[in-house]
Amino acid sequence: MTLKFAQQDYNIKSSQLINAADPCITDAIAVLTNEARLAESAETRLLNLKTALQRAVMLEFATIPIYLSALWSIKDNLHPVAKSIRNVVQEEMLHLALASNMLASIGGVPKIYDPSENGLSYPTHLPGGVHPELFLELSGLTDKTLDDFLEIELPQDGVEFGDYPSRTAEAHAENETIGGLYDAINTEFKSLMPKMSPDKQVSGPLSWFVVDNVQKIDSAIHWIKEQGEGSIGNGPQSTGLSKLSHFYRFWEIRKRKKIEQDPATGDFFFGREMAFPEVWPMAVVPPGGYQKENVSPEVWELLERFDHTYSSLIKLLESAWGDGGQAALWKAIEVMFDLEKFALPLMQLPIPGGEGNYGPCFRLIPV
Repeated sequence: MTLKFAQQDYNIKSSQLINAADPCITDAIAVLTNEARLAESAETRLLNLKTALQRAVMLEFATIPIYLSALWSIKDNLHPVAKSIRNVVQEEMLHLALASNMLASIGGVPKIYDPSENGLSYPTHLPGGVHPELFLELSGLTDKTLDDFLEIELPQDGVEFGDYPSRTAEAHAENETIGGLYDAINTEFKSLMPKMSPDKQVSGPLSWFVVDNVQKIDSAIHWIKEQGEGSIGNGPQSTGLSKLSHFYRFWEIRKRKKIEQDPATGDFFFGREMAFPEVWPMAVVPPGGYQKENVSPEVWELLERFDHTYSSLIKLLESAWGDGGQAALWKAIEVMFDLEKFALPLMQLPIPGGEGNYGPCFRLIPV
């Protein structure tokens, strides 16, 4: 590609990235890594970096409700499977916080609370056109949901041992991954060397550290990629059995067997049985969620109170990286524990007609 056409291609993708309602991460990666960006102004490059980081924030946010639905459907919250999924949820919240801190470090403001029709609602595709073949649904824990979780978390370089029959392997190979987006973000931070500030960042139980230099960008992205989606080298050989990445945690549950290591050879294998938990049969939440005219007053009260609590929580979380600061973060953590008060009773109420049980809709509403 000649320099002229490389610059034209960059300009088109840069414009698409900045102006799109749901910017595609393929454009983000291209813009953050194309050498033509070096001729662009620092201001435009910074805007592109902020836009890419906002995509990362939304990607981390999008998986949390589907994992929570599966977690809450487990009747015994002390069951090993519940503990494993809870660990995944906590790490996804860490990833959300670290991505938000990275965005705030360069003057961006993370946006996750959007009660308009453009906001996150379920069922949905992953934001940014990531794995467009996948469709995220709110449902209880089943083999179908686990299959979806495994595809979301599938390592970019394949599994470290055993045979995982990915149903979307070809699509994964043809589309940019979340890990690729973080690599591009890291590359642009090191190239642009933007002024970074700890202001408007949070630390504490949801975020291990503030991000105020490129070395901490490395650390933040390392943790996100080692634990989560679309990464390279996050198998048990790298993480150890006590800190399995999300893919391998879900694979254990799907296989009903624990991952173990042969002390003689060092090889990993599926060993002792891992019992599948007893669950409430939460049905897949329909598009737009359950409507008032179609449910009983008891069900609607629980749905409405959950949506209000969830929306208040997300609004508080967003404000933690704005004017609310650390105080808003602590308040959000308090509100977070109220979600189960409405989700768990819902999951115990059968839908008339034998279609399973109700579950929370995770609707963002004005609060």
